[in-house]
Amino acid sequence: MKRILPLILVPVLLSGCGLWEEAPKGDKIAPPQLPTVQNEGRAVSEAESFTAWVSERGNEEQRNAVIGHVSMVWGDWNTPGELGFVVTDHTEKAPAQTVAETFAGWEDNAETTVRAAVYGKGGELLYVTGP
Repeated sequence: MKRILPLILVPVLLSGCGLWEEAPKGDKIAPPQLPTVQNEGRAVSEAESFTAWVSERGNEEQRNAVIGHVSMVWGDWNTPGELGFVVTDHTEKAPAQTVAETFAGWEDNAETTVRAAVYGKGGELLYVTGP
């Protein structure tokens, strides 16, 4: 048994896996390029809902960053560690950060910690919120 244990442990340790550590579930890293949208119709509908909410409740900076700029929203942002993906036509970080912060306060999101990845023109990652 003493000789078998190292034979089992060596491949596990070399593979980067640990027996006593497990990566937290749901800690997604935002990809540098926009991932494929699974349900484009729903993503557009979510964007329209988000934009309507900002139109009604947002301040001037939020309205300027969101209205006419956000085209799709999707993801599982209400689950800890997961991401909401927000597609915009922005090219700079500042308005993308405003979009992300506004998204975090959208409707029921204010009660949870929301992670949002905001993508700009050409599908480039501009800003990510959260841990």
